[in-house]
Amino acid sequence: MTRRRRVVLVCVLGLVAGTIAHLVDSNGRADALTFLAAGLVLGELLALRLEDRGALPLSYAVLVVLASSFSLHEYLFAVLGAELVSILLRITDRSRGWRITIFGVRLAVAAATYAAYQGAWHLVGEREQVAPVLCALAAAAGAQLLVDVTASKLFRLGASFAARGRLAWLAIASSGMLMAIGYRGVNGHGRVGIWGPLLFSTPLLAAWYAFERLDSATRSYRQTIEALAMAPELGGMVPPGHAERVATLATAMGELLGLSPGDVRDLEMAALLHHLGQVTLDDPVGERGVDPAEVTAVTGAMLREIRPLVAAGEIIAGDVDDPKRRLAVQALRLASEYDDLTVRDHVPGDLAVESLRSAPSYVYDERVVVALERALRDRISAGR
Repeated sequence: MTRRRRVVLVCVLGLVAGTIAHLVDSNGRADALTFLAAGLVLGELLALRLEDRGALPLSYAVLVVLASSFSLHEYLFAVLGAELVSILLRITDRSRGWRITIFGVRLAVAAATYAAYQGAWHLVGEREQVAPVLCALAAAAGAQLLVDVTASKLFRLGASFAARGRLAWLAIASSGMLMAIGYRGVNGHGRVGIWGPLLFSTPLLAAWYAFERLDSATRSYRQTIEALAMAPELGGMVPPGHAERVATLATAMGELLGLSPGDVRDLEMAALLHHLGQVTLDDPVGERGVDPAEVTAVTGAMLREIRPLVAAGEIIAGDVDDPKRRLAVQALRLASEYDDLTVRDHVPGDLAVESLRSAPSYVYDERVVVALERALRDRISAGR
């Protein structure tokens, strides 16, 4: 089932369930709780996609509304019900382990949201004034950020606090606070009930649409890079899959070396394109092969003429001054040599590592060799 159909299904079922809840309990809050629970499910289907392939669900904004306006047992009922429905809707998405991990992260974020709001609300004396209410709501949004980013790093889910991530968190936190104030009001004023979350969700939905367009452009850009990376392989200059294997290994090494998310992305682009310049040589294969230094120089010069790929070109050419980026240069070269040994020359993996480790110390930093070994161990333990 496509995402659009899932969204329509949730909207229809949520409307029906909310109407029934209103008829059964016309003087209570069952209908509002039902509609907000449906909003949680919709928020799980609609996420702000980040540059590192992570995503932040719009449901986090709805959690702030629920935490600030309902009792603990009502909150638990809505969250657990919505997350279980979301699991059913994700039944065809990725692996079972991934779905279980996401379910656990969502429950942890929900628990942190409620605990942070209640704790802050008691600290400000439960005063129905603008400043105390905003402080409690901000505490709930801050707790979401802390738990989600920590869990994402722990389970390597991809979410980060990079440039696009900061904008995504700002959109979710500000919209959640506005939606909560619209629903609950302050000191009896400004309350518009269930229409509040609906009204103030409009900016969040606009942000989601903008992020979707940006993600589409990013995916097109990446597909172009991957197509260019295949040119040397299709020309028989390097073994099939060389660029993708080197990129996967080099980025894993970069993360282990503590490179910034931006440097890791530049390293990935460099790894995918590090042989591209070979296709421009007069004799790109040659009877005795080609000079690797010439390929590196040509590729680096080519990429530095393309603004988004300047940093990748510098890594390929080794023209960097920052110590961390020098580690990226070595990670790329070591990953490429390892793939050449194991795939092109058919050297067993452990012997290839020993061969690379035996190189003089001035060739590769010890930290980079250790990162290679750890990345290979992690790949084996993950069964890849």
